[in-house]
Amino acid sequence: MVSIRIMGIPELQRKLGQNWTQVLHAPMQKSVLLVQRDMADYPSQRPVSSYVRTGTLGRTWTTEVTETGNGVQGKVGNRTEYAPLVQSERFQRPIFRGQWQTDDAVLERDMPRIERFFQDAVDGALR
Repeated sequence: MVSIRIMGIPELQRKLGQNWTQVLHAPMQKSVLLVQRDMADYPSQRPVSSYVRTGTLGRTWTTEVTETGNGVQGKVGNRTEYAPLVQSERFQRPIFRGQWQTDDAVLERDMPRIERFFQDAVDGALR
Protein backbone atom coordinates (compact mmCIF):
# COMPACT_ATOMS: atom_id res chain seq x y z
CA MET A 1 0.00 0.00 0.00
CA VAL A 2 1.25 3.45 -0.90
CA SER A 3 0.29 6.60 0.99
CA ILE A 4 0.77 10.18 -0.09
CA ARG A 5 0.96 12.88 2.53
CA ILE A 6 -0.43 16.19 1.33
CA MET A 7 0.70 19.42 2.95
CA GLY A 8 -1.89 22.17 3.30
CA ILE A 9 -4.84 19.96 4.30
CA PRO A 10 -5.70 22.04 7.41
CA GLU A 11 -5.90 25.18 5.23
CA LEU A 12 -7.94 23.28 2.67
CA GLN A 13 -10.34 22.08 5.38
CA ARG A 14 -10.73 25.61 6.78
CA LYS A 15 -11.32 27.13 3.36
CA LEU A 16 -13.72 24.51 1.98
CA GLY A 17 -15.30 23.04 5.11
CA GLN A 18 -16.87 19.63 4.69
CA ASN A 19 -16.26 19.59 0.93
CA TRP A 20 -12.46 19.48 1.19
CA THR A 21 -12.23 15.80 0.17
CA GLN A 22 -13.98 16.61 -3.11
CA VAL A 23 -10.87 18.55 -4.14
CA LEU A 24 -8.82 15.38 -3.78
CA HIS A 25 -11.26 13.14 -5.64
CA ALA A 26 -10.30 14.25 -9.17
CA PRO A 27 -6.51 13.88 -8.71
CA MET A 28 -7.04 10.49 -7.07
CA GLN A 29 -9.17 9.38 -10.03
CA LYS A 30 -6.46 10.53 -12.43
CA SER A 31 -3.85 8.73 -10.35
CA VAL A 32 -5.56 5.35 -10.21
CA LEU A 33 -6.32 5.51 -13.94
CA LEU A 34 -2.66 6.28 -14.67
CA VAL A 35 -1.47 3.32 -12.58
CA GLN A 36 -4.15 1.05 -14.07
CA ARG A 37 -3.10 1.96 -17.61
CA ASP A 38 0.57 1.46 -16.87
CA MET A 39 0.07 -1.88 -15.08
CA ALA A 40 -1.93 -3.16 -18.06
CA ASP A 41 0.98 -2.50 -20.42
CA TYR A 42 2.40 -5.83 -21.62
CA PRO A 43 6.10 -6.37 -22.30
CA SER A 44 7.18 -7.65 -25.70
CA GLN A 45 6.61 -11.36 -26.03
CA ARG A 46 9.74 -13.49 -25.99
CA PRO A 47 10.53 -14.58 -29.55
CA VAL A 48 11.08 -18.21 -28.50
CA SER A 49 7.70 -18.46 -26.75
CA SER A 50 4.88 -20.39 -28.37
CA TYR A 51 2.37 -19.19 -25.75
CA VAL A 52 -0.55 -17.28 -27.26
CA ARG A 53 -1.45 -14.31 -25.07
CA THR A 54 -5.11 -13.83 -24.24
CA GLY A 55 -4.84 -10.28 -22.91
CA THR A 56 -6.84 -11.22 -19.81
CA LEU A 57 -4.29 -9.83 -17.36
CA GLY A 58 -4.31 -6.44 -19.05
CA ARG A 59 -8.10 -6.27 -19.33
CA THR A 60 -8.86 -7.14 -15.71
CA TRP A 61 -7.20 -4.23 -13.91
CA THR A 62 -9.73 -2.34 -11.79
CA THR A 63 -9.86 0.97 -9.94
CA GLU A 64 -11.90 2.37 -7.09
CA VAL A 65 -11.90 5.81 -5.47
CA THR A 66 -13.73 6.46 -2.21
CA GLU A 67 -13.96 9.48 0.03
CA THR A 68 -13.35 8.73 3.69
CA GLY A 69 -13.71 10.89 6.77
CA ASN A 70 -10.03 11.77 6.71
CA GLY A 71 -9.22 11.83 3.01
CA VAL A 72 -9.62 10.00 -0.25
CA GLN A 73 -8.59 6.44 -0.93
CA GLY A 74 -7.74 5.00 -4.31
CA LYS A 75 -7.31 1.33 -5.10
CA VAL A 76 -5.91 -0.40 -8.15
CA GLY A 77 -6.32 -4.16 -8.39
CA ASN A 78 -6.62 -7.08 -10.74
CA ARG A 79 -9.32 -9.75 -10.79
CA THR A 80 -7.15 -12.54 -12.17
CA GLU A 81 -5.87 -14.97 -9.55
CA TYR A 82 -2.42 -15.14 -11.14
CA ALA A 83 -1.81 -11.37 -11.37
CA PRO A 84 0.38 -11.24 -8.21
CA LEU A 85 2.58 -14.03 -9.58
CA VAL A 86 3.22 -11.97 -12.71
CA GLN A 87 3.30 -8.33 -11.53
CA SER A 88 3.61 -8.09 -7.74
CA GLU A 89 7.05 -7.11 -6.45
CA ARG A 90 6.43 -9.31 -3.44
CA PHE A 91 5.03 -12.42 -5.15
CA GLN A 92 6.41 -12.30 -8.70
CA ARG A 93 7.70 -15.67 -9.88
CA PRO A 94 11.29 -15.83 -11.15
CA ILE A 95 10.17 -16.65 -14.71
CA PHE A 96 8.56 -13.18 -14.97
CA ARG A 97 11.35 -11.16 -13.30
CA GLY A 98 13.08 -8.75 -15.60
CA GLN A 99 10.35 -9.04 -18.20
CA TRP A 100 7.08 -8.02 -16.50
CA GLN A 101 7.00 -4.74 -14.63
CA THR A 102 5.96 -4.86 -11.00
CA ASP A 103 3.52 -2.78 -8.99
CA ASP A 104 6.40 -1.14 -7.10
CA ALA A 105 8.23 -0.21 -10.30
CA VAL A 106 5.11 1.35 -11.84
CA LEU A 107 4.34 3.33 -8.68
CA GLU A 108 7.91 4.58 -8.44
CA ARG A 109 7.82 5.69 -12.08
CA ASP A 110 4.36 7.29 -11.79
CA MET A 111 4.81 8.96 -8.39
CA PRO A 112 6.08 12.34 -9.68
CA ARG A 113 3.00 12.70 -11.92
CA ILE A 114 0.68 11.57 -9.12
CA GLU A 115 2.19 14.09 -6.71
CA ARG A 116 1.74 16.81 -9.36
CA PHE A 117 -1.96 15.88 -9.80
CA PHE A 118 -2.54 16.44 -6.08
CA GLN A 119 -0.33 19.52 -5.82
CA ASP A 120 -2.15 21.23 -8.68
CA ALA A 121 -5.57 20.40 -7.19
CA VAL A 122 -4.69 21.67 -3.70
CA ASP A 123 -2.99 24.81 -5.03
CA GLY A 124 -5.99 25.54 -7.24
CA ALA A 125 -8.45 25.11 -4.38
CA LEU A 126 -6.44 27.36 -2.06
CA ARG A 127 -6.29 30.23 -4.59
